[in-house]
Amino acid sequence: HYLQKGDPEIAKKYHARFIKDAKSSVHNAHDLAEFYCNHDIHLKEALKLTEQDLKTRKTVHTYDAYAWALYKNKKYQEASAAMKQALKWGTKEADLLYHAGLIYLKLGQKARGRATLKAALELNPTFSLLRARHARTILENR
Repeated sequence: HYLQKGDPEIAKKYHARFIKDAKSSVHNAHDLAEFYCNHDIHLKEALKLTEQDLKTRKTVHTYDAYAWALYKNKKYQEASAAMKQALKWGTKEADLLYHAGLIYLKLGQKARGRATLKAALELNPTFSLLRARHARTILENR
């Protein structure tokens, strides 16, 4: 949010603290991986973190983080398979649906992708300043 407000120095401090805290706990692997993916940094490490996390935890959030890391590493078919696992629980979270929508669009599934992005925004129109805006932009322009 500080980046949006034009204060990158404060954002940088918060990001560094988040990364330090997340690295100190094995339970935060998917959170750290998602942070990396959301900021388009350390994408290969994000994928490794999620692969390791899935060896011990097979939850909606670990599969979602894995799918997001695969997507960011341009492994779209694999991302789709991982997202299928994440969605099988029926969890209704806007970030999860946003990730799924982008994966579907990348695979050429335009109607499904748009419907999923729309569902994310209907569920929570402000789930993320940047990602919600991105979803709205996609829906307006396609």
